Amino acid sequence: MRFSVANSLAWFCLAQISISTRVSPRSPSTETHPSPGTVISFPNSSAFHDATERWTVYKPPSYSAAISPTTEEDVVNAVKLAKRFNTPFLATGGRHGYSTTLAKMQGGIAIDLSKMNSVKIDRSAKTLTVGPGVRFRDIFDLVFEAGFQIQTGACSCVGMLGATLGGGIGRLHGLDGMIIDALQSVRLVTANAEIVEASEHSNPELFWGIRGAGFNFGIVVSATYRLHPLYNRGIWTNADLLFPPEKNVTYFDAVAKMLPLPPQLAVATSMGYNITLNKPQLSANLMYAGPRNEAIKAMDPLLKLGPSYSNIKEITWNKVSKESNFLLDAPNCEDGQILDSWSVNLRNVSAPALVSSFNDMASFFQKHPSARASGIILETWPIEATVATPDNATAFPWRETATYVMIQMKWDNSSDPVKGPANDFARTTRSNLAANSGFGGLAVYVNYAYGDETPQELYGESKLPRLVELKKKYDPTNAFRFYNALPTTWPLPT
Repeated sequence: MRFSVANSLAWFCLAQISISTRVSPRSPSTETHPSPGTVISFPNSSAFHDATERWTVYKPPSYSAAISPTTEEDVVNAVKLAKRFNTPFLATGGRHGYSTTLAKMQGGIAIDLSKMNSVKIDRSAKTLTVGPGVRFRDIFDLVFEAGFQIQTGACSCVGMLGATLGGGIGRLHGLDGMIIDALQSVRLVTANAEIVEASEHSNPELFWGIRGAGFNFGIVVSATYRLHPLYNRGIWTNADLLFPPEKNVTYFDAVAKMLPLPPQLAVATSMGYNITLNKPQLSANLMYAGPRNEAIKAMDPLLKLGPSYSNIKEITWNKVSKESNFLLDAPNCEDGQILDSWSVNLRNVSAPALVSSFNDMASFFQKHPSARASGIILETWPIEATVATPDNATAFPWRETATYVMIQMKWDNSSDPVKGPANDFARTTRSNLAANSGFGGLAVYVNYAYGDETPQELYGESKLPRLVELKKKYDPTNAFRFYNALPTTWPLPT
């Protein structure tokens, strides 16, 4: 790899930091001395691999060095170093972001936050404080054993702060709202390498922007959330159902007629391919925050369709991710997959549009067997508590979304020519669903974005002027530009 002079100096400086910590005691007043436990690594080392390994390897970023800090001060110094040498950097926690905009980061510094994984529960204050390296799986048992629960995403391996900054969607939309609705305060490192606190009472305008577009303003190094008492002693009911392809019309019609869902019920649907049966298939995971007898009544419209397979069981809240959805959490969380993901939000669920997508997907699978691990995932969450929060209270623009659609194209070989047809299918499907979405066009949850969307499609037309002003204030040099970045001017140039 060819380096610029500035980049060469940056790597030299990083190497000197590493050497100096081995031969001299740490001096608090010396900016370049990292804390004990902080690791600086370079390509072709196991530490570098650990600091940069990704969930999806489709259009990834690349780095020439990585720093895995253990303290806020080390994050500040990493930003100072990058700023001094005019070197791009990207901070990550769980590394589950899959926007293709991340590929714009090439040859910069990786700031791996995984070592900053502290979890602190204050029972009397009913709060949870986490570091940026914490994943949902790290909090489940601790929060449950303390007698609480909190909004999370559906997969256990996702970084909690990464999910939060884009809004944070999940099964508790109906009871508690989005993850950002539980957020009380953050500490973040700005592009100027300063630590800023944001809450309703401290820098409230920044706190508004963080809740929905937070990755545009800094590196969050700590976040505090409000906890909720366990519902029904933490007892949930999980139902895993399979339906043959010929029931797709009645299934989607039933889902559409169930809306709005009861606040306790969440319905996730997957259109995929059953390799054993050699045909397309519908699978559904139904989660109900309550005991089995109540859940059966709420799930009845789908149960009475006569699924070809049904498994219904009670589980506790802390086991929801691990033991639901056909036990797919572990394989879905494996790193190193090719996942080419597209998305669209639906305010209105059009059964005919979903039936059309299912039939189109079946045709795609027939033509392209190597992509049969692909699928279309529909996260139909209840929205009662989500829409109870005023739209202008946070930067998140799509609170009325009834279903979040993920079109996940997947294949095993990076050189497989199926990439072109897969992208064509995903783009067309997204467009067709957007035409019937109820949002008047394409609207996309920023954490699920492919990377080709307009700022309006990600952040909403009405939110952008305010967000751009925040961007100018906290990141005037656009250092945080690699993940679905906000524009730096508004209105956009014509």
